[in-house]
Amino acid sequence: MDPSLPEANAIAVRGDRIVEVGTLESLRPWLDAHEHHVDDQFAEAVILPGLIDPHVHPSMMAMLMATEWITPEAWDLPGREIPATVGRDSYLARLAEIEDAHPSGRPLVSFGWHRQFHGEVVRADLDALSTARPILVWGRSFHEICCNVAGLELVEAAEGAAWDPHIDLETGRMWESGMAWALQRLRPLLLDEGRYEVLMEEVAQMVHRGGVTTIADAGFGGMALPDRELEVLAKVHEGDQVPFRQYLIPQVATFKRVYGAEAEDRIAGLPEHSSERIRFLRAGKFFADGAFIAQLMQLGEPGYIDGHEGAWMAEPDRLVQQLRPTWEAGRQVNVHVNGDLGVDATLDAIAQLIAETPRFDHRTVLHHFGVSTQAQSRRAAALGCAVQANGYYLRFFGDQFAAEGLGSERASQMTRVGSARRNGMSVALHSDLPMGPLEPLLAASVMATRLSQSGVVLGEHERLSPYDAIAAVTIEPAWQLFLDHEIGSLAAGKLADATVIDGDPFAMDPAHWPDIGIEATMLSGRVYPISQ
Repeated sequence: MDPSLPEANAIAVRGDRIVEVGTLESLRPWLDAHEHHVDDQFAEAVILPGLIDPHVHPSMMAMLMATEWITPEAWDLPGREIPATVGRDSYLARLAEIEDAHPSGRPLVSFGWHRQFHGEVVRADLDALSTARPILVWGRSFHEICCNVAGLELVEAAEGAAWDPHIDLETGRMWESGMAWALQRLRPLLLDEGRYEVLMEEVAQMVHRGGVTTIADAGFGGMALPDRELEVLAKVHEGDQVPFRQYLIPQVATFKRVYGAEAEDRIAGLPEHSSERIRFLRAGKFFADGAFIAQLMQLGEPGYIDGHEGAWMAEPDRLVQQLRPTWEAGRQVNVHVNGDLGVDATLDAIAQLIAETPRFDHRTVLHHFGVSTQAQSRRAAALGCAVQANGYYLRFFGDQFAAEGLGSERASQMTRVGSARRNGMSVALHSDLPMGPLEPLLAASVMATRLSQSGVVLGEHERLSPYDAIAAVTIEPAWQLFLDHEIGSLAAGKLADATVIDGDPFAMDPAHWPDIGIEATMLSGRVYPISQ
């Protein structure tokens, strides 16, 4: 994965570091000079740099795995298989089945409802199932939730509705800031003592199963609050038995809400809590506009087909104010942004900050980058920004969004990664787990082929080359995390992180990459086999 040495058939490791890659013959000076052992257990396999997912939400995934899943697509979760459910009648029937079997007296929280696949679901539909038991239906995007009358009472929605326009008591719908209001009151229910830890162990299984050696939590503190999240991470995701490293990006809004005036000092002090497996980045996570999956991103003309409007998570005039302390402190800025109006607002903010306080290697990351224009791609490149996209969006939602919401033209141009690369931007791919499965080879495959679920090519000219697609799950996310000197490629001096697979991605059609088996990972020179 180094253009100057794209292939090798031997790698020499000493301790946790690579000393050289090449062939047994080219490694001979090292072998002659030192005691060594030749390990040929993967002689017939292919070894890639350790796969990296730079945007996951471990605690969010743990929280949602504590709920009942009814999703429009099938999921393979630890210990259970989730079948696809499509259609309003099928969705409501499945929800009724779960409600009937749910333990008496316990609130029912379900995850996975999606308007384009399941139709509209409102309070009246949930009240028809029960008005006594709280029923809360979490949208597939996580950014919205719908409640029956008892559910609204459980999350004290009436109190929040007095000031929050993102809470509609009549429909039972709570979105963006309204969903955050509900989240604060659901947290103790879903992440109670003991269950949180068990579910985080299952998340660790998913990371390893995907062949991933490094993840970044792109919103640390946002689920169980910072102290509790760090406590559980130290208990479950620390130690030599854990086959991956994780880097934490604090969710700045949460720190401000929890710590008030002390928030910046708290964030600045986080690297002091770093350990071998759990490390803090000098960075902050922010939000511009709403969720892509829920079609809450802010779109310019002609807007959405049905005329609905997106939502701001930080209005354009507020965004630069939110980013400024992180920028001026020299920390990396990471912005969740999905719609073209959101992209404009984010780039305007970055341009203003550069003018106020110039920084020449800031590596600001635009996360998701759902709907954009060519002009925005060129401007983002000129400002020194990077793109981090979710390939799963195009695969699973592209067909539906072409028919409902965006139209064919904009649906084919979403996740505009090909032009981003041509404009000179770093492009990385992420799962946004639980928004997409933690399978980097699937993400790379989708962006190399641009194949939708129906097999239609959406935006042929926005494909990544096979090399760039694999780089987007190895060296490019490493660069975006300021870790390219340590991980992301197999090279002398770097950490000995690798993913062992049973096929050569460059010798096959990228459409088949998701079928490649993952045999093992190596972290800091230690091999962790993956049981199939």
